Amino acid sequence: MQRYLREFSASLQVRLLRGEHLMLLGPRGSGKSEVLQEVYARLRRSGAPCAYCPVTKSLDHITCALESAYPGVDTDEITRRAARVRLWNAADRRMGVLLLDEFCGVSTALVAFLRRLHGKIAGVLSAVDVDDERERRAVRPWRYGAASVRMPLATKTQLSKLLLAREAEFGLSEFDAPARARFVAAARGRPGWIVECTELARQPRYWCEHGLLVSVLCIDTEAAVRYRSLEMLRPDIPPRAQRWPVAYYGPRDQPVRK
Repeated sequence: MQRYLREFSASLQVRLLRGEHLMLLGPRGSGKSEVLQEVYARLRRSGAPCAYCPVTKSLDHITCALESAYPGVDTDEITRRAARVRLWNAADRRMGVLLLDEFCGVSTALVAFLRRLHGKIAGVLSAVDVDDERERRAVRPWRYGAASVRMPLATKTQLSKLLLAREAEFGLSEFDAPARARFVAAARGRPGWIVECTELARQPRYWCEHGLLVSVLCIDTEAAVRYRSLEMLRPDIPPRAQRWPVAYYGPRDQPVRK
C-alpha cells in the first residue's frame, strides 16, 4: 500500500520541480492527503523551498503557507496584500513548490493569485475531493491553469492486506470472511475508508450478541469519510491543521502564528 503511494508521489515531485501546476482529483479517503504529505517530506529532504497548506479555502491560507516556505521574508506589521508581494518576489528569486490540501470553495481572488504564480513558484499541487460527476463539474471554475491528475485507487488485494493489518493492530479477530469482502467492496479503492472503518469497529456500539453490525458500520464509515462528521463530533481528535507544521487555523479561518 505504502509502496504505490511513494512511487506516485515521486512521479508528482518530478513534475512539480519541472514547473507544472497540477490538480489532484479523487474521492474522499483515496489517499490524496497522504500523497501531498509524502511529496512535502521529499521536498524538505531535498532542501527545496516548499509549503504544505492543510486547508485551502482563502487567499490568506496560501499566504500563511508561503510564509512557511520563505521564513526569511519579513511580513510582520504590514498588510496581507503587501506580504503577498514580498513573498511573490522571494519566490521569483528562488522558486519552490506549493502543496494545497483540502482545496475547496475557493474565491476569484485566490484563483487569480494562483494564475499569477505561473513562472514564480516552480510547481503547485492542489488536492480536490471529487466523488461524482456533479463535483467534477463544480471544480471547473476553480481552474488556475492546472493540469488534472487522477488519484490512483487501491486494488482489492491492497485493500485486503490493509484490512488484515488493521485487524491485527487493533485485535479485531472477530471479522469473518463475508464481513471482510463487504468492507473491501464498500471501500471502492479508498484506503482511507478501510482506516476509518477499522477505527469505528473498535467502538462497542457496532457489536451485539450476534456479532458485528456490518451494515451499520458501513453506513457510518461512509458518512465519516464523506462529510468528516467524525472529526467534528469527537473532540479527542485534533484538527487536521494541527497535525502538520505549517500553521494552525483557528475559528473563522483566522490564522494564528505558532
